[in-house]
Amino acid sequence: MPLYAVGSRVGFVPSTIGLFLESYPSFQESAKSLCASQTQNVNGHGLLYVGQREFAGTSPTDDVINVIGSEDATTCHLAVFRHTGSGSVCVSHFDGCGTEQGIKDMISLLLDLSKGAQEGKIEIHLLGGFKDSRNLSQKLSLEILNCLCRLEEDVHLVTACITDLNTTYINGTPFPVIYGIAVNVNTGEIYKARFTDKGPDQPLRSARHFTGGHEMLNIYDPINKQLSIGPFSYTSQQNVDYYCRLPNHVIRKHLSTSPEQEPEGFEDSVRAAFIQIRDYPNPMKSHFSHGGARRYKKQPDGTWILVS
Repeated sequence: MPLYAVGSRVGFVPSTIGLFLESYPSFQESAKSLCASQTQNVNGHGLLYVGQREFAGTSPTDDVINVIGSEDATTCHLAVFRHTGSGSVCVSHFDGCGTEQGIKDMISLLLDLSKGAQEGKIEIHLLGGFKDSRNLSQKLSLEILNCLCRLEEDVHLVTACITDLNTTYINGTPFPVIYGIAVNVNTGEIYKARFTDKGPDQPLRSARHFTGGHEMLNIYDPINKQLSIGPFSYTSQQNVDYYCRLPNHVIRKHLSTSPEQEPEGFEDSVRAAFIQIRDYPNPMKSHFSHGGARRYKKQPDGTWILVS
């Protein structure tokens, strides 16, 4: 079980995040500092945005991408894996689907990106979740920690701003402090972030996890420096036109794990995903007819253009 926290090997993960954090009180200070920092606005220049059930990675030698980030996490968790020798970075957005395989794939990608680099260790930063009434955040926190303990590689948990440590109260109601993060690929700096540009094919990408796509997908090709979406299919939904016409309050109440805490724009993104499913029920024909991924190249102005 090669998970290390604050220099000590983690023999086992307790039954609650509160007990885990009590064993490593230094996480409280790092989480407090991060939560108190200012949220930075990030535009599309040099940005690789990672959505739910996605991950991506690159190295400081990448002259196209210098920031990787993700947001809109309530009960979801955001993870940053970094190799201290190569400086290579991977970022993921976990929601409880495909967690263990996603972590293994991220480690594999990080090691591939670090081949030939000087020796270093794998550091992990976990952020997200809050003390929600259904304990979904805690369940995901514990799942991720247990998956890390089962890895063959040694990994070092540096930040654990999760669940208990990422909670604030507004009129007695718990909310996450951090919804989004970004990491500077060149320096490894991690900071609170919101994003004005989340990249192409957002309704298509969201449709996958609304219709049973349980895998964590790698969305970036660091060799060709291209955003790579798919190919994948999704299950057509009965009464999808009805879902497209649902009012905002119904979408928020019934299609979120944490309705009160969802950020502005949640309903619009959900509706866009259902419209995608309605209008394009078979993405293997409408979007991936050539059998391969939709590949995008970053432009000087920060936008992505489709190249295949």
